[in-house]
Formats: sequence, C-alpha cells, structure tokens
Amino acid sequence: MPSADMIETTLIEQTGNQIANGEKEFVDLESVELELALNLQTLQEFGFEECLKEASEASGFKFLFQLPVFDQIPGQRIAVMSTKDGDKLLYAVLDNTGKAIEIVPQDAMRVEIRDFASAFMDVFAQLGNLQS
Repeated sequence: MPSADMIETTLIEQTGNQIANGEKEFVDLESVELELALNLQTLQEFGFEECLKEASEASGFKFLFQLPVFDQIPGQRIAVMSTKDGDKLLYAVLDNTGKAIEIVPQDAMRVEIRDFASAFMDVFAQLGNLQS
C-alpha cells in the first residue's frame, strides 16, 4: 500500500502542470484526502451517508449532516463534513446516477448551502457552550 506522502507527491506531479497552465482548478489537500478515503464499494453496499461517515473517520474529518437536493444543483444528495477543528467545511455531492461522489471545497459550493452549513455549525457551537 502506498504511503500518504507517496500519494500526495504523485497527485502533485500529475496535476501540478495542469494547475500551473490554468487547465485545472486547484484542489485543496483536505478535498484530496477525503476523496482518497472514499470507498465506492461502501457507497453501493451501505449508501451515501455510511460511505461518507467511513471516509470522514478515515481521513480525520467530522461528518455533520446530509440533505436531499431539490433544485438545480446536479446530484441527488449533499453531505457536509468539517475539519476536526471546525475551521473548514467540505461538501460531498452524490451524482444523479447514485454511483459517484464529488468532493467540493467550501469556496466552490453555492452560497445558500454554505450559509446553511455555517448556521448549523453555529448552533452546535452554541449548544456546546451552554453545556460547559
């Protein structure tokens, strides 16, 4: 099994020139880590939420919630994960076929979804402060 450093180096080598030439958008390390942790076999066997919970745990993220997509966003469902410190949110979108998941960084997600996720984080931060 390749090490995390080897995987990271390979990803940089593969996409570095494309990013530098403007052929590909930059993808943050957190998105790559979560993407690498996804197991599409788990997606097919246990579903979207369980797949993302396992990937989140394996890559050091917290699974927050998932919700159905009702409008123009391509895909069936959106899930939100946060870094352990809660400073950054990542979004996972289940495609229309139900067979693939795309990890979307916070700055690439629609504003209303980002606002909803931020409000969710704020509520739980306040609940944590009340119980202290």
